[in-house]
Amino acid sequence: MEKMKNNQSSEKFQDFIDASTIVCHSCGIESESVICELIALAAKQYPALDCEAVKKSVFAREALFSTVIAPGLAMPHCRVAGLDKVIVAMATSRCGVKFGGGDGENVKVTVLVLAPADDPLLRLRAVSALAREFSDPEKVDRVAELENVEDIVKFFGVMPMRLPEYLCAGDLAEAVGPVMLAEDTLAFAFRKFAESNAELLPVLDEQGSLKGVIKLKNILKYNIPLNLLEKDDLSELYDLRPYSDVISRAENIKVADVMSVNYETVAEDLPAAKLIKLFLGTPEREFLVVDAENHLRGEIKLRDFVAKIFWK
Repeated sequence: MEKMKNNQSSEKFQDFIDASTIVCHSCGIESESVICELIALAAKQYPALDCEAVKKSVFAREALFSTVIAPGLAMPHCRVAGLDKVIVAMATSRCGVKFGGGDGENVKVTVLVLAPADDPLLRLRAVSALAREFSDPEKVDRVAELENVEDIVKFFGVMPMRLPEYLCAGDLAEAVGPVMLAEDTLAFAFRKFAESNAELLPVLDEQGSLKGVIKLKNILKYNIPLNLLEKDDLSELYDLRPYSDVISRAENIKVADVMSVNYETVAEDLPAAKLIKLFLGTPEREFLVVDAENHLRGEIKLRDFVAKIFWK
């Protein structure tokens, strides 16, 4: 298998994987056994691979966070020092394999991705391209039902997977946590803030278009006289009376009354290089990702963006 180049514009799945690195209907019943099976197959393609070091790295990542990236699909991965290409191995399971313990998710397709430690762009492009290849949940089920390795190779042989010429914001976007509707109440927003670590909740209309955001700062500012914070004497706030009033009326206050229409978004096709410029050139630490119709597609936080480049 040829090393992927950053200027490639079109690849097929079988350019990342061949019959020797596919397990059809794995007998593994736990994620650990399936991952070990895939690492062993990867070592056949790249004999210099230190299997024990790879296992340690992959399982350390699994312990930190789930690598289930879509219903029925897991993509365990790690960076490997000295590797000069991306290595991909895949296993299917009709019944599914539990990822994340007994309460974890049932995975029917496991794709192991090993990437050069010193080439984050190559790794990100490969992972995002493979994720897009399986973006349709029905495809995961269809692949899991194929009878043999030859059928799997043939299946992907007629479905080209294209690597983008450059990484885009949409490739890096994470799923958004709680979202609100403009007609939801402020009391409902309080509950969503309390249940999550979010400092910002997107506000959508019934069609899924982004209409605004509600931030913790919006709530702090609500019901406070505009000129109050300009005074040196803040005794009017000592008893937090403005907030007592907000709390008592929260079931009758609409999110639309509190939300801000001043927020930062980026288009899903924005080159990732421009995200770097935005993070370094503005005080923003989070951007919402939207499509051409202003539908919310995800979010990119500074910490997640840096993590994907340097250590994830």
